[in-house]
Amino acid sequence: MQPLINFQNDIVTGIVVQGKQLGRTIGYPTANIEPYKLVDLPKGVYGVYVYYGEKLYMGVMNVGERPSFNDGNHITYEVHILDFNDDLYGKELSVEFAFYVRNEQKFSSLPDLIQQLNKDARYTANRRKKALALWGRLHA
Repeated sequence: MQPLINFQNDIVTGIVVQGKQLGRTIGYPTANIEPYKLVDLPKGVYGVYVYYGEKLYMGVMNVGERPSFNDGNHITYEVHILDFNDDLYGKELSVEFAFYVRNEQKFSSLPDLIQQLNKDARYTANRRKKALALWGRLHA
């Protein structure tokens, strides 16, 4: 598959590894990617395209240190795939960065984090809808 939109041509490809499984407990399961090659991106949240097998999905990806979970200072690549529910452990994913959503930040409470994740997912889904509508008008 050809990438649809390039965000500085940055693509992370790697294997999905087991994380702490905290995202699934708050309604946002994530695929934790162990990349074959690190990509130098600013820490933050991104709207992304996720390539899995022959399918393309939209997702929200955090690149950073997970400060709300006091998880140390190592960089993680975690993607929540919108409208997706499947076991990806041990599978290869490619993630293309489409647009920047916001800076990574530490939240003082779990409800605050969940509220922001809801906003991030809605924002990303709306950007996707607008892009698809524009594509449809251009190719009608």
